[in-house]
Amino acid sequence: MSQPTTPATRRDRKKQQTRQAIGEAAMRLFLDRGFDAVTIADVAREADVAVQTVFNHFPTKEDLFFQERDGYVSLPGAAVADRGAGETVAQALARGYLRLLGDYDVAGLLMHSIDYQRTLDASPALRGRELELRQERESLLAAALAEEAPPLSEGLRPGLMAAFASAVDRVLDAEIRRRLLAGETAAEIQTSVEPMVVELFGVAEAACRSVRGSA
Repeated sequence: MSQPTTPATRRDRKKQQTRQAIGEAAMRLFLDRGFDAVTIADVAREADVAVQTVFNHFPTKEDLFFQERDGYVSLPGAAVADRGAGETVAQALARGYLRLLGDYDVAGLLMHSIDYQRTLDASPALRGRELELRQERESLLAAALAEEAPPLSEGLRPGLMAAFASAVDRVLDAEIRRRLLAGETAAEIQTSVEPMVVELFGVAEAACRSVRGSA
């Protein structure tokens, strides 16, 4: 989750405050009633704004639920694009995943994510949108890899590596959820998961090279 920058003008600050209020109101309702039972009109009443104001900030109801989607979708590709000299693709991806996990812990959202996940699981519309976001994330990562000459010369196929990385994301997300349900604290989860993150992305990169070499 990326930290928002402070708007430069009073008008921009007011818009950000309104967006935040709408987002918080929507999440309260979604977690309390379930996503499918809540309407945009309900969100507008809860946030004390007009329905059109909600749409001005969030074009769809799904956007209200996936409020942090931009950072989530772009992070792996950005981590690869920003990797330093000598940093492998696997190391960059692990760094990006751990940064996202750390941001959620600092923001207090990690321990909140069980109710969030349960709400997501209960809604076919949200599950469909989540798949779209994961695919978008994978496509952006593949594009970032394709723009770099080193991964290609090292034997990495961008589309395949992005698919492997997406699979690792799903495995790690499921493991974190399992640990949360088992009652582990956010600090315990971070300590336990960090070596797994590094190992799995390393395995994914090695597997991609192996497939390339056998082709």
